[in-house]
Amino acid sequence: MKRIQALIAAVIVTAVVGFGMLAIGVNAALNSNSVPVSDSPASSAPAISAADAAAQSSSANDLIVQYQNREKQYQAQITQLNSLIAQYQSREKQYQTQLTQANGQAQQLQAILNELQRRGIIRNLSPSMSRPRHCRRFLRWISPAIRLQACSHCR
Repeated sequence: MKRIQALIAAVIVTAVVGFGMLAIGVNAALNSNSVPVSDSPASSAPAISAADAAAQSSSANDLIVQYQNREKQYQAQITQLNSLIAQYQSREKQYQTQLTQANGQAQQLQAILNELQRRGIIRNLSPSMSRPRHCRRFLRWISPAIRLQACSHCR
């Protein structure tokens, strides 16, 4: 029983709200004193003459041409920069190749020096290791002019 009463109440409320909406809509549609919508293009744009339209069209076309010319310039700059990048990358590859070759040569020379030292043909030529220990300690405390005369190993 309560369900039927609730259903009848819902139908009545829906009918009243729907009738109110219908009445307001019909009144708005038939009202001749209505105000145009403030943001509609028809009310905000005043009528322009053909000369004004042609001038605006001409200035718009000029802007389009300017933008297209700028785009061409930018594309040319991009092309130049890409060619520079390619040149720098090729130089980098050349330098890497040269560096690899130089490192290989340095390793070969180091291997030759090590083998010559191992065979006794040459001695370790490091300045701190070529003098006896007593000379190294002593030479720290004397002047450079006397260092050359201080010891037979220092000459």
